[in-house]
Amino acid sequence: MTGIIRYLKIANYRSIDVLELRDIKPFSVFAGPNGAGKTNFFEALDFVNLVIRSGADEAIKKHGGFKNIHCLKRDFDAACVFEFKLIFEFETEMLTYSLKICQLDTSPTLEEYIFEGEKKWTVNDFFKENEEGNQAKEEFVRRGQSFLPIFPLGFSKIPFFNNFRLYQIDPNESKSPVKNYDDSELSYNGCNLAAVLNRLEKNEEIRETILEWMELIVPGLKDVHTQNDRLTGSTVLLFQEESVAEAFPAHLISDGTIYLLSVLVAILDRPSLGMTLIEEPERGLHPQAIMELVDGFREQATYEHPIWVTTHNEALVRCLKNNELWLFDKKQGITIIKHVQVVDKLLSSLDQAWLTNALGGGLPW
Repeated sequence: MTGIIRYLKIANYRSIDVLELRDIKPFSVFAGPNGAGKTNFFEALDFVNLVIRSGADEAIKKHGGFKNIHCLKRDFDAACVFEFKLIFEFETEMLTYSLKICQLDTSPTLEEYIFEGEKKWTVNDFFKENEEGNQAKEEFVRRGQSFLPIFPLGFSKIPFFNNFRLYQIDPNESKSPVKNYDDSELSYNGCNLAAVLNRLEKNEEIRETILEWMELIVPGLKDVHTQNDRLTGSTVLLFQEESVAEAFPAHLISDGTIYLLSVLVAILDRPSLGMTLIEEPERGLHPQAIMELVDGFREQATYEHPIWVTTHNEALVRCLKNNELWLFDKKQGITIIKHVQVVDKLLSSLDQAWLTNALGGGLPW
């Protein structure tokens, strides 16, 4: 089932006072200078995901507490409330999910509802005739936890926080041998890359796809594989180059190559529903390699599983099409965003228009 994210709102998260996005493409790129709020935007979405999965108390704790979350530009009363809203349109229906977390600074409580067309569910609607449910409700309220996973509608109809994944890849972490690591999905920093690749090698189609991409983008690369070290019991990454008899361990490989491998694993090892966010996937890559990678992102992204990335890179911006680019900027300490909708009617290439400020902001410096 396909659909479109028609509207997304986030309010009161770090540099974000109120941020509203409309008609977001499955593959979208968020560009702008350091400190403009791109990472804050991604981490605000991660915050919502944690609220849904683990409750408000745990989410606030993992994101550094109230002092690290709230927008300093808000007055105190407003600063104690976080808001999130999502409107998702299918071919025959419109779904709306709204979440408000009150009393962020003391005892967080949730207000949430979901609409399906003209039908509306609230927590009280769901529990009002269920005595056992009322007991559960009291426990959920006490813990400040989202009720969303047990709504009768089921949030899986909105492909957003199913299998939500945020990646801030660290090549040094990705190069390390791994032992007794979870291989179910790539970790946010890529530290279990060897374990996940070891699992993926059993899928011939994915293995061949990864190798094809690596050979295309990295000159002279012949093979990438994992190997179990009998002495330590660890799984290590090995890279084979043409005309070289022995494979190289990961610590001798460039950060850009490791970063590319991590990104490929992230986008190819995805369930059919969910969302993947990647911070600066262009790191250490040649401009031509970046252009190839953008094609891969666009091919893999779907409305059921969007791929959104941040960037500072003009080569990546140059490859973008209508409605794929969003420019982040900051005015008086507040994050603002602008949608670049008509790319094919520009008088210059998109990256030139961006760098010469013809787009009106969001410059990468």
